[in-house]
Amino acid sequence: MNFSRLNACLAASAASAVLLTAGSLHAQQPSETELQQVVVESANGTDAGKGTGTVKGIVAKRSKSASKTATPLIETPQAMNVVTRDQMDAQGANSVAEALRYTPGLQADPNGADIRYDWLYVRGFNLYSTNWLDGLILPGDPSNYATPSVNSYALDRVEVIKGPASVLYGRSLPGGLVNLVSKRPQEETHREVSLQTSAFGGIQGAIDMTGKLTEDGQFLYRFIGLGKNLDTQIDHEVDRQIMLAPSISWVPTDDTTFTVYGYYQHDNPVFSPRFYPARGTLLPNPYGQIPRDVFLGDPDWGGTRRDFYAVGYEFEHRFDETWTVRQNLRYAAADQHMDLVLVNPAFAYPFPGTPTGSRLDRVTAISDDELTAFTVDTQAEAHFDTGDLSHTLLMGIDYVRATSGTEFGNTGPGTYVPPIDYLNPSYGFDYPTAPVTRSGLQHQQQVGVYAQDQIRYGNWIGTFGLRYDRSEIDSLNRLTDTTVNTDDGKLTGRAGITYLFDNGLAPYVSYSTAFLPLLGSDRLGNPFVAQTAEQFEVGVKYEPVQGRGMIGVSLFSMDIANALTPDPADSKFSVQTGKQRVQGLEIEGKYELTPSIDILASYAYTHSEVLESNNKAELGREMLRLPEHQGSLWITYRPDFVPGLSLGAGVRAQSSYQTDSAYKPELRIPARALVDIGAEYDFGALDKDMEGTKLRVNVTNLFDEKYVSHCLNLTGGSCNYGAGRAITANLKYTW
Repeated sequence: MNFSRLNACLAASAASAVLLTAGSLHAQQPSETELQQVVVESANGTDAGKGTGTVKGIVAKRSKSASKTATPLIETPQAMNVVTRDQMDAQGANSVAEALRYTPGLQADPNGADIRYDWLYVRGFNLYSTNWLDGLILPGDPSNYATPSVNSYALDRVEVIKGPASVLYGRSLPGGLVNLVSKRPQEETHREVSLQTSAFGGIQGAIDMTGKLTEDGQFLYRFIGLGKNLDTQIDHEVDRQIMLAPSISWVPTDDTTFTVYGYYQHDNPVFSPRFYPARGTLLPNPYGQIPRDVFLGDPDWGGTRRDFYAVGYEFEHRFDETWTVRQNLRYAAADQHMDLVLVNPAFAYPFPGTPTGSRLDRVTAISDDELTAFTVDTQAEAHFDTGDLSHTLLMGIDYVRATSGTEFGNTGPGTYVPPIDYLNPSYGFDYPTAPVTRSGLQHQQQVGVYAQDQIRYGNWIGTFGLRYDRSEIDSLNRLTDTTVNTDDGKLTGRAGITYLFDNGLAPYVSYSTAFLPLLGSDRLGNPFVAQTAEQFEVGVKYEPVQGRGMIGVSLFSMDIANALTPDPADSKFSVQTGKQRVQGLEIEGKYELTPSIDILASYAYTHSEVLESNNKAELGREMLRLPEHQGSLWITYRPDFVPGLSLGAGVRAQSSYQTDSAYKPELRIPARALVDIGAEYDFGALDKDMEGTKLRVNVTNLFDEKYVSHCLNLTGGSCNYGAGRAITANLKYTW
């Protein structure tokens, strides 16, 4: 495929789309004798009726993520979860991972407490480096530490599509897709400033302002900023970050919107690497358990830094009652540098696996990584009828051009690195700088052409989509000067049928597929082909005719093919004969029962199995990091007898699961249940002069349960603690 010609065409289409619209705007303006269009705004927010914008409350009714059109969730024939801004605030979520703690079928902290990244697993699949922001994929690479983690304060909502989603997004993981939805300019003026602190110490300040730039409302703005210097549950560790997110919208008519935006985030934490041995955390150590607050690195040596920025635009123009065109374009880049001293991931004790005291062996590591991604998605949407059938037709082409540069290394045997006594740590040593042992440069280009038709016939709704992708990945090993070229072409699709009963019930059935290009090659040098997946799903959704609520129940069965498994001829290499299956039941209900009570409940039962593998330890066993049972409940109560007060409490629980590829029974992670509470008081109910002033206090893991999130082996530092009790207080003023 001639990608250079495609680049030129896409750039030309981007420019021509804007110029065409700018040239036709005058013709679109209504004359004095014309009737202007009446716009009815959703009660949920300015753009909530379009599936974007702020939703008031915990119940979202629409989403653009699952269909790229403003489709009601009840008409979407696939399980989907939406976490609104109000839910994030009520639960005191300060990251995307924390926002998803109450989402069924999703592991929000599979790697334990970590201030750098949002480690997410959906139905057993690791989403690290494969997330979307406003419908466009973020820069990312599974082996690259520059992968960004967008601050949740800049978001209006977090949306999770469950199961294959390649028909609209191209390469994606079989388990699902997380799309982050940014705050955008609003016509209604809103300004807020907030200060936050925690029981660990430190402070965070944030500002969010939006409204009209001009009196006629043709130009709108939004500016979001945040700075934090917060201590954590680990001594000496500090979470430091600066985030800026400006955007401006030009709305010359009711039919046209053009938004330009930027995003910048600088992370410079004092970071303690999370590499704990099994003996002393998950397993007993006769010399004493490892304290959860000990800094196992050295706060006086090395460090980690990451910068992420993005610029782009979102354009939409409605030509008439039938046709609407959109184009979303973004360029994003991230770079990262790391020098750390950490517990040896392979052998944490002087004698492998055998504690000889409270001393842990360590190594040093270095990483210099960078990422870029240019993405553009151009769409045409048409609404029309053919006889008794009403159509919402979507046609589009999207393109991704991305690079990933990695340099990594760690000290090995023969290099002395001062160990650490976890019961009596000391710092300030001189450490050897690790040599670079891995250096790679990857170029990826992917183009996808897709079409989707949502057909309505009476109460029946059919959703049918097809997509063809072409993906090329060139992976250069800069140390050996060898290149592996991966070239994949794949057709994916989705078909779903929904029936809308008048009482609010909507049963559905659907089939969907996914593909994911894999990097690397087999023993003979042949590049890996893409991993594929297919899913059958049946379910029912309920939206009460009167009242605010949404309940969804889904049953699914998903098969994954072309999974990597060890080569029987040489276990240092892999072959693609692995197969896996994930089946389950997921239930989620969000209901605003009364003006005083909101309830959020979820449950997921997941049965997974490795069907084919050359690793005898995993054959016939469950997939890693996938508990069989997960459940959560959150209730918010606003007592009438105390105006301005809001109280919340919740519990999130899951059964035991395995993280060790050898499936050692002693390394199985035990079941756990964690309790969270929150309270907010609006001082405007006490005194009108204090209107707009709110204080919110949240406590997560109320009973400070000490638990381990994962353990990968018995000998090295391969475990991590989960987050302990955290108390945060946030004082916010809006006007």
